[in-house]
Amino acid sequence: MSTLWEQLQLFGFNQYEAKAYTALVGLGTSNAYQISKESGIPRARIYDTLETLVKRGLVLLEEAADGTKSYSPLPVDVFLEQAKRTFEESWSQVGEELRSLEKREAKTEVSLTTVRGEENVLSFCRIMIRRAKEQVVLSMWEPMYEKLLPDLLEKEKKGCAIKGILFDVEQPLEGLYKHRINEYINKKTEERWFVLAVDGKELMYGHSAERKGNAYYTDDPVHIFLLEDYIWHDILVNRLVEAGSQEQLDQWILPEMEHFFGRKMLPESYWEGREGRKA
Repeated sequence: MSTLWEQLQLFGFNQYEAKAYTALVGLGTSNAYQISKESGIPRARIYDTLETLVKRGLVLLEEAADGTKSYSPLPVDVFLEQAKRTFEESWSQVGEELRSLEKREAKTEVSLTTVRGEENVLSFCRIMIRRAKEQVVLSMWEPMYEKLLPDLLEKEKKGCAIKGILFDVEQPLEGLYKHRINEYINKKTEERWFVLAVDGKELMYGHSAERKGNAYYTDDPVHIFLLEDYIWHDILVNRLVEAGSQEQLDQWILPEMEHFFGRKMLPESYWEGREGRKA
C-alpha cells in the first residue's frame, strides 16, 4: 500500500490525503472515525484532510438532517480520467513553455552534457531517434540495441535510413553490419560502449546503457564528424576482412593496432604460438 500512497503523491496528494482516499475507496461510504481507523490518520488530522479532498472534488460529502456527515470517494474510473486529462494538459503546457524559452536564447557555442543512469541514457537515445528525419548512425552492443529496436523499427518504417555496426547481434536491421569477432573484441566484452548520431546534428556516446556508466550528449559538429567517421571506418575494415581472409588480415591488423597505440590491447593468449609483441 505504501507504494500506492507514494504514487498518488505524484498526482498532488500529500501523504494523509493519499491514505484517506485509498482507505475510502476500500470502505465505500464511511464516516470520519472509520476512515481515520482504516487509514491510520490521527483523529486530529482526519477532518481537515477530508475537507481538503472534498474541496478538490475527490471526496463527496453528504450531511444528514441530524448533522451526521458521511464521505464517499470519487469513483476510481472518474478519478483516473481526470488525473490523466490534467496530466496531459499540464504536460502539453509545460512542454510548449519550455520549448519557447529554449528558442529565445540563440546558441552561441556548442555544448557537451554528461548523462548518467541507464534509463536516462536510453531516454535520451529514444528521443534522438524519434527526432531523426533522414538518418540514424549507430555503433552498439546487443543489450542496448534490443531496447532501442522498437524505436528504430518505427523510424525505419517512416523511411529514415538506419546505418552502422553492431556487436553480438545475430539479425541486425538492413543497413546495419555485424562486427566480426576477434581476440580484441572478445577482450572488450566487459567494456561496452555505444555511439548514436542523428541527421549529422546531434550525438550521444559513452558506456553502453546497461553498464551504468557515463554517456555524453553533444551537438558539436567536430564530435559528430569524428565519431560518424569512426563508425564508417569500422564498417569498412569489417567489409574488407569479409572480402578476404579474416584470420590472415587479423594476424596483420591486430599486432599493428597494438604497435600504433603503444600499449597492450590483446590478451596474452593471442600471442601464444606467435612472435612476441613489437617493441
